[in-house]
Amino acid sequence: MGISLLETRLDKLPPRTCAIICRIETESEDMQRLKMLGICVGRRVEVIKPGDPLIVRVFGTRLGMSASLASHIWL
Repeated sequence: MGISLLETRLDKLPPRTCAIICRIETESEDMQRLKMLGICVGRRVEVIKPGDPLIVRVFGTRLGMSASLASHIWL
């Protein structure tokens, strides 16, 4: 299994796929909310259910977020 150097957005990641967050491009208010949920640069996330809301797993906890917000998270 190789390492991909291509970035993709969280809302485009296939289900049951894990990736590391490399950047987040959103307003500071949304950034603070994401950090409080454990979603920050360097964190590993797994898509559980695509769509809107998108369900991800972070630190073993499932979180839901809008597809719009997920589109600002790059992996």
